[in-house]
Amino acid sequence: MPDTQVRYRFGFSGSGFGGVDGLVEAAVRAEQAGFDTVTLPDLPGALSPLIGLAAVARATAIIRVGTFVLNTGLWNPATVARELATLDQVSNGRAEITLGSGIPQPSLQDIIPPSPQARFERLRQTVAAVTSAFGAPGITPGFAGRPRLLVAGTADRTLRLAAEQADGFIIASVPPVPKVELPPGQLVLPELTAAEAFLDRLRGYAGARADRLEIGAGVQVIVTDDAGRTAEDLAKIHTYLSPGQIRSSPKILIGTLDEIAGQILDRGRRLGLTYQVLRGATPEELGTVITRVRGGG
Repeated sequence: MPDTQVRYRFGFSGSGFGGVDGLVEAAVRAEQAGFDTVTLPDLPGALSPLIGLAAVARATAIIRVGTFVLNTGLWNPATVARELATLDQVSNGRAEITLGSGIPQPSLQDIIPPSPQARFERLRQTVAAVTSAFGAPGITPGFAGRPRLLVAGTADRTLRLAAEQADGFIIASVPPVPKVELPPGQLVLPELTAAEAFLDRLRGYAGARADRLEIGAGVQVIVTDDAGRTAEDLAKIHTYLSPGQIRSSPKILIGTLDEIAGQILDRGRRLGLTYQVLRGATPEELGTVITRVRGGG
């Protein structure tokens, strides 16, 4: 049975590649399906997440709108705080902010800071600019509310930053990250016990704040009646994991809708993972999972 003491939140992962009309239509369906947030990534060649989310905000009523994940290497900290505050105003206080230091893709060479340390420093500066603007608007129009601020990452210094200054942490990868070449659309899947140790370290850094930190992940969903065969096929791609390790990874959900709901509840109990940003299935299919997780059927 669902743990009624746990508040599970769900984000629908929108695409910045299908045009504004397709994004807005998917967001409206996600709102009707019971999602808490609709999110947009910050990727080369895609819609600007902030402008795309502003369009979503004007077409919806209650669903929250969030960056997932804003690549801080592309932005000036002070001016992106202004853009985020504007999104919060446009959405009547429905903005959520997830920040990361970015992936150094070839197309971003000479655009984002060149070294991991420099990219982390930009992330740190952006967190400082945004949190400062919550209390003192500065060059921003002011936030309509106090948005939830999440930090995503892999490095230990990012864990510390999230533990000390954010409302939550989003799992990107988990060390040790395997050095593998994956096909387009496939992301490295962290192994469950490594993820447990990683999150234990985060909570250790957070100290008294640990119970207040939300833990989330972007999660690929594969709806199938044969989870075992699907995991075996994926293991041919993700050669660093066994089929069993793939099925238990916190960044993938495989199975029937009932099985997927059970996996979400299990990861909530084992990892404290209560915010899932889902992709790979329709809003309506995923809405059925949300209902089952929340105990409604």
